[in-house]
Amino acid sequence: MIRLLLSILVFLCCLPWQSTAQYSAEKRDSLNTSILINPNDLLHTIPEWDAVTTDGFTYRVNTGLYGFYGPQPTIYLDDIPIDFSFFNWQNLNMLPSSIEQISRISYSSEPRVYNQTLSRAGYLNLHTPRPDSGLSVYGSFTVGNQIEDPGPWSYDSSKVTPNIDRRGPHYFSGFAYRSSGWYARGQFSLRQHQPTNLNNHHRIGNYSYVDNVWHAVKTTVTNGLAEIGYQSDRWNIRARGLSSNNEEYVFFQPFGREVPSLTGYRQLAVQAARESGPWKVSGRYLAHRKFMDYRLNNKGYDFDWQQLSHHFSLSSRYRQHNMRFRSGASLEISDTRGLQMESQQVVATLFGSLHARLHARHTLDADLNVDIAARETAASFSLSSRHQLTDGWTVEGDIDYDELLYYRQQSSTYWYRHGYTLYSQLGIGIDTPISSQRNRAGSIQLTNRIRLAPSTSFHFKGQALHHYALNIPWQVVALHEQQFQGLYTQPQDLEFTSEEGNRFNLRLGLSQQLNSRLSHQFNVMMQYTLSGTNRYRSYWQQTPQNRMTYEFNIQPASDLSFSLLTAYRSSSQWKEYQNLDGKRYRSLQPQYPLQYGTFRTRTPSFLKVDITAKKWFWNQRLATTFSVRNLLNTEVRYHTLGLDKALQFVIKASLTL
Repeated sequence: MIRLLLSILVFLCCLPWQSTAQYSAEKRDSLNTSILINPNDLLHTIPEWDAVTTDGFTYRVNTGLYGFYGPQPTIYLDDIPIDFSFFNWQNLNMLPSSIEQISRISYSSEPRVYNQTLSRAGYLNLHTPRPDSGLSVYGSFTVGNQIEDPGPWSYDSSKVTPNIDRRGPHYFSGFAYRSSGWYARGQFSLRQHQPTNLNNHHRIGNYSYVDNVWHAVKTTVTNGLAEIGYQSDRWNIRARGLSSNNEEYVFFQPFGREVPSLTGYRQLAVQAARESGPWKVSGRYLAHRKFMDYRLNNKGYDFDWQQLSHHFSLSSRYRQHNMRFRSGASLEISDTRGLQMESQQVVATLFGSLHARLHARHTLDADLNVDIAARETAASFSLSSRHQLTDGWTVEGDIDYDELLYYRQQSSTYWYRHGYTLYSQLGIGIDTPISSQRNRAGSIQLTNRIRLAPSTSFHFKGQALHHYALNIPWQVVALHEQQFQGLYTQPQDLEFTSEEGNRFNLRLGLSQQLNSRLSHQFNVMMQYTLSGTNRYRSYWQQTPQNRMTYEFNIQPASDLSFSLLTAYRSSSQWKEYQNLDGKRYRSLQPQYPLQYGTFRTRTPSFLKVDITAKKWFWNQRLATTFSVRNLLNTEVRYHTLGLDKALQFVIKASLTL
């Protein structure tokens, strides 16, 4: 099998076809950042993706292939990957970039090698503007309030009322200098969040009583970045250092609730590319250091997990007339330690892609990558063709097959099998055997793009997906008897099994750009489970079947804009928490009067409306934004143990010099 795949890879790289253009499954979108607050809000701008949160600050993403508890998409900042994925969750707020400085995004839901790095569950590439000539300075500030929260942990009636809670504040600063072919820039951000919604108020707050003192419960993220680069007609060289620290409460799915943690990430990146005629050669070195350390809590919980990894990659691209191909290899060497565990991993990846223009209206794309570890190998390939039937109608067909190594799945069960003793510390039982299979899936996809008028386009995409093997973590959480202490959940035996089933996804999109100042778009996503094992069906019930978004943007003047964003999400069922259904929860004991709520296994459907106004001053150097989120104050809840995102008011201000 491996010999055949390697032969195909060599064949793709040696085909004598000629090309002038490239087409891929990558989507590129410009951003209306005025309606966004944090980088995590970007996840809701991608129609094919869905995200859930328990605290309103950290999200789990389903790109359509693995669900919320599966591998997360790989994040890139200006084409360089950032690996802050921990146990199948990651926090985009650990990025040192202001949301206003992200000019556009490119993304894909396919697990492919992108920019010399294997993207486990698709990718999201965040693009920032190139620095202007000379010295430029930037700063921004964001703050907001949300109603119906019990209030902050250190309650002071002279500063805040019991039913209104602060959002933020968030600070960002940056500078850049560019002269002729080289540039340098630095960025720093500080983001703060108080997880004080009624649903998690008592559950998280019970950790904070240490040494007869109620300590403040707050998530604080500090990020920094320094980068230098050089670009000429033939050379492109960049070097980057990045640092992020996050004091947070990690929602750990095998435990069924949050665990206090100090999460950190460090990166050193050096990459270079040289073009010569039709050839381009690129190389990169990446060093990642990730850790999860102790944060003050009265249970003594400590992830004590660290990983240092080195990534080396080299690729070449050839482009001539009607053909373009790329091939390369990467090597990952990692050392992971924690709680009596020491584990080393070495994974090599070979990859190749081909784009060929067979005719003025017909193109063919093929991709192949092979992941090689010590004891197993995983291969993925795709074949797609694009046909322009008329001047305004394009049809594309895709066939995909994907395999993902157990190591690449980012599951905590992998480290448990290598001696990591966190489960015993948290009192989590294991229902053996634990699956160590590769995830394997195949799909067939058909996409239609129709230009109905010069300013109006219609998008239709259908996908049939079959999971030959999908590893699913399953934890039917029990009700804890000591609810008065905020311990509403008690972990039971964790099951990690390989399941099989079929899904069908459908997307409809309609967009219209009436002129340079007025546009709107409408998207519908429908996702259904057609067949599968009982656990497979239960797992995908966490994903809503139907989602719709409508966005309207108008700029009546060059220095004034208004935006409307409406989102509908159907209900979802979280069977893992069926033992909590109908049980009462309340606010933290030191605050009176106590408030009460009820756990529901089924999160309700909701319609959420956000409106935003943005005004520029001083020749557009100063920008101010005022947003009202969840204008109708409906119950916006994504998870059984998650917060209700009630009506919020947000103010942002940014200055560019």
